[in-house]
Parts: sequence; structure tokens; C-alpha cells
Amino acid sequence: MSAKLEIEKKEAKRQLRRDRFGKLVLFLILCGAMMLPGLVYFFGGGDSGKMTAEDSAMLETVSEIAKHQDTPADPVVVEKIVERVVEKIIKVTVPAKAEAMPDKFVAYKKIDIAKLYNGFEIRSLLETEQGRRASLEREDASSYVIELNIKIKVPEANQSLEDLAGLNEHLPKMLPDLGKMVETGKVSPFYYHLYDLKKKRVQRYITRLNRVLSRHHFFDCETILELQHPETQQKVLLMQGEMDVVSDGSDGDRWPKMDDYISMSSNYQPFTSYGWPKKTKRANPLLAARVAKLNKYEAEFKIKGLSIEKNRFLKSNIDLLKREIADLKGRSFLIAEADPFIVMPLSMIGKTKENAFGPSFGDYAVVIYQGKVYPAIVGDGGPSFQMGEASLRIAKQLNPKASPYSRPVSDLKVTYLVFPGSKEAKKDAPDLKKWHQKCSQLLGGIGGLGEGYQLHQWEDLIAKKNKPTQAAKVKVPEVKAPATAPPSKAPAVKPSVKPPVPTVGKSSGAKPGAGSVEALKAKIEGK
Repeated sequence: MSAKLEIEKKEAKRQLRRDRFGKLVLFLILCGAMMLPGLVYFFGGGDSGKMTAEDSAMLETVSEIAKHQDTPADPVVVEKIVERVVEKIIKVTVPAKAEAMPDKFVAYKKIDIAKLYNGFEIRSLLETEQGRRASLEREDASSYVIELNIKIKVPEANQSLEDLAGLNEHLPKMLPDLGKMVETGKVSPFYYHLYDLKKKRVQRYITRLNRVLSRHHFFDCETILELQHPETQQKVLLMQGEMDVVSDGSDGDRWPKMDDYISMSSNYQPFTSYGWPKKTKRANPLLAARVAKLNKYEAEFKIKGLSIEKNRFLKSNIDLLKREIADLKGRSFLIAEADPFIVMPLSMIGKTKENAFGPSFGDYAVVIYQGKVYPAIVGDGGPSFQMGEASLRIAKQLNPKASPYSRPVSDLKVTYLVFPGSKEAKKDAPDLKKWHQKCSQLLGGIGGLGEGYQLHQWEDLIAKKNKPTQAAKVKVPEVKAPATAPPSKAPAVKPSVKPPVPTVGKSSGAKPGAGSVEALKAKIEGK
């Protein structure tokens, strides 16, 4: 026991000597630092020995360290050449002060603000409180909770001529009787219903933030007004909003080859809500792709041992493709690339019995933007919670840079006029001259266009595209009966004349792929 005590005493003496030695080293360092300016002056002479601002800072740093350092750190010697003088700079490493760990529960509260890609501003609050033991709290659902409080300001409907003119200064002059119609008009229930659907959609997807409506699409409608001319009693539904693009639609009768850039876009559909019975045997250009997909799914569905989920997926897609194929075989549709039409929210369609201003597919419409007036029809239905969409044909007229991937107008500066109850009794292929005439008459029923404004006349792009085909058909008889052929040698000439006829047909500009499409259609129908 005494031997152990003796060892501890010796160790204590050694530690005391080490402490004294450390203090001595620190004292020598301080003395050296204080004598340094004099040594520099003595050996360097002149101005080179003066203490610089850097030297003073270094000295203050060392002194400050000495005050707060109980046990000095090992010094590091660095050589620095200053005008013929070797200067010894002492750098002392000071360890960072460790953050004290809590010895009891500390309440925590922090607010963060961020903005999502869809325009939502997120203000998150993390707050803690003392709970019970972990084994108990993990069984309590309320102990680990995210509470979402969504605050949205639902916009007030624009319902004055002054406000409408603020978005389109041409409206008062373009529609001289608009002022007196607005005075007696009212905000449509369709407006309140539209924003009610927007609110419900936000609520439905709030726990999946990536599907929540963007700020842009929530605030896409400025107003919906139900107006009626006091003299003619002509009704018109006025909507003010932006314009998105629809590129849908197909028609083998009029346009047997689609633009891949459009038909292969992510949201493209070959159908529009407005359609009519087919008139020719030319197959829809998108029929073949759907038939091929149906055959693939049906072959896969016959494989035994597939999972329930896979079979359910195949069955639902097979049923859908069969319905679509039947529709493509029997009906034609508007073509967004060529036909001017607008898209209405499906929530506004089919309400004609409960609201006299309710629109229908086929009703005539007018689009107004920057002093221009364009005739159109209601040709398709879109999401119930979204307003402001038109065909690619109209979009490119408003903005040449518009495409299936780029809207023409992002501001709420497009005016849509829909004339409820104006649709034709029988749906048919677009007749742009007739559409112009009907829209002109309907505009006359609400006071007509003001001086200096006129209704746009659309060029028939489909007739223009098919024009070379018609010209080629006229030239064919000229090849069959050449002026130089002698009557007496007619039988000998026939073999030499017949071969060129198919060649002329191919180079005539006939609708591309017509023969192959017909063959495919015959194959599909089992002929």
C-alpha cells in the first residue's frame, strides 16, 4: 500500500514540473514576441525594423490567447522573409469550444418558408413538447403529426365594363352594346362552381403535393358573366381568362396522315367531344397503332400465371382499346391543327335544362384577343376545374410560337363569347365559311362589331392541303389520250400508255399512304 502511495507522489511531482515548464515556455514566447520589434529594427535597420500593422495584430492575438489559455498548445514555427530579415511568427492552434449538451428537455420551435414548383408557398412550423416514454408515444398517432392548414384567397369575379377593359382595352369599342349588357348581367353560377371545384381538388390532393393545382391553374379565370341584349334578347356567356393549347383530334376522311410531332405529344388524344359519322372508307391514321397495341395486350392476356394486378391492367386496357377502335372506325373528329375550336370545362356542359346559359358541344363561339375577333365552336371538353383552352389552330393565330408544349397567352387577357343554344341540329365536318357567317349573325344579335373591327376569316388548311390531289386527277386523262397517237395504231399504243398511268398517280400528290391504309382497314375488318 505504501509503495503505491509513493508512486502517486512521484507522478504528482512530475506533473508539477511539467506545468512549471509549460508556464516557462509561455513566458519565453511572450518575451520573445515583445522583443521582436527591437530585434528586427537592430538587425534590419531603418524603416524595415518598424512594427507593421500585421505585427501588432499578431502580438495582440498571442496576448489574447495567453489570457484565455490555461494549458498552452504546441507552438508552430513558420519562417517568413521580410526584407532581408528572417521573421519568426508564432501560430498557436486554439481548439474549438464544444457545444454544451443539454441535461434536460428543451422545447424547440422553428419556422421555415419555401416555395414549391407549382407556386405554393410553404410555411412550415416545427414545434416540440415534452411527451411520455417512447414505448408509449410510438403507439399514439397524435404524438407524431403533420398538420396542414391551406389558405387560399378565392378571387372576386370581374363584373364591370371598366374592369373588362382593363384586361382588353378594345372591348368597349369592339362591342358597343357590351356596356348595357354588363349593367343588367350577372356573375354566372358557373364561375362559383368552377372555383368550388378547384378548392375541392386542392383538398383532395393536399397530401400529395405534386398533384396539387399550380398557382397558375388555380387563378386561370377572371370572370364568367351571363349577358343578354336588351332589344334582341340574344344570350351570350362571356368568359375572361388565359389560353392553354389542345392538340387533339383526327379525321381519316379529311386528313389521312397526322403530324408525328403533334400526335405523339404526351397528352394527345385522337378524339374530340364534337364528332360526326365517317363518310369515306379511308381509315383513321391512328387506328393501326391502337390495333397493334390491342393485339399485343390480348396475346399477353392469354399467358397463364400472370399476377392479379397484371391481368387487371391488361383487361381494363383491352376494353378501353376496343371502345376506342370502334369509335375511330365509325366517327370523324375535329383536328386541332386545322380546326378553330375552344374547350369548355366539363362541369359546364350538360346543364342547359338548369341554366339557360349552359353551353353545349357545337355551340358557336368567338375568341377576342388584342383587337382581333376569331369565329369558332365549342369543340371539346376539358378538366372540370380548369378554364381557358383552345385548339392549336387558334393558339398559333394568337401567338406563332404556340405549340402542344407552349401556351400562347399566360395572362388573363383572352375573352371568350359563347352563344348558348346556337349549335346546329346535325353535327358535321367543319365548314369555315358557314362558321364565319353564323358567328357574324350572332354578333349582330348583341349589337355587332364596332367601327374598324371585323370578324376573321379562316383559311381552309385541309382544302389547301388536298388541292394538289385534285389538280393531279385532272391531268391523268391527258396521259391516256396523247395527241400524237395515230388512231390506226391504237391497240399497239395501249400497252405503252397503261404503264405510265400508275406512275402519274403516284407523283400526282394523291393522299399519301391511301392504298396501304385501305389494305390495313380491310385486314382489320377481316375482308
